[in-house]
Amino acid sequence: MSQESAESVAGYAQIDHTADVGVSAWGPTPASAFAEVALGMFAIMLDADPTTWQGAGEPAEHRVRVSGSGWPLLLVNWLSELLFLFEVERFVPRTICLTECAPPHCAATLIGTRLASMDEAAGTSVKAVTYHRLAVDVSPEGAEIRVILDI
Repeated sequence: MSQESAESVAGYAQIDHTADVGVSAWGPTPASAFAEVALGMFAIMLDADPTTWQGAGEPAEHRVRVSGSGWPLLLVNWLSELLFLFEVERFVPRTICLTECAPPHCAATLIGTRLASMDEAAGTSVKAVTYHRLAVDVSPEGAEIRVILDI
C-alpha cells in the first residue's frame, strides 16, 4: 500500500496530468476502491465532493452491472457506465454500494440525484475513461487504482 493509502482507509485524490485529469483511489477492498474512484471522477465533473454536494434535482436510484475479463477492463467498463448514466440521464451518484466487485463482474446500487440541468455540473467535462497509465493493484492489504480521464 502507498503512503497515501496508509493515511486513510479509503479515499481518492486528483492526479496532475498535462492534457487530461486523473484519479487515484484506494480502499481496504476492491469494492471500496472502485466506489472511491467513481466518487473521484464525479468530484472532477461537479467541482465538488459528490457525497456532500447540494445540487438541485430529484432523488434517483440505479442498479448497475458491468463485465470485464480482468481488473483493468472491469474498471474501465465500470467508470464508462457511470459516465454514460451521467451524460444520458444526468445522474450523479452520492452513495455507491457495490454488491459484487471481482472479474468478471461488478454490480452496484447507486443512490443519488438526477440533475435538474447539466449546468449544475460546474466542473470539468469528462469525455472518456482511458487505458493510459491505468493501474489496478489488488492485494490482501487492500486495493489501489490509478486512471486517467479524457477531458
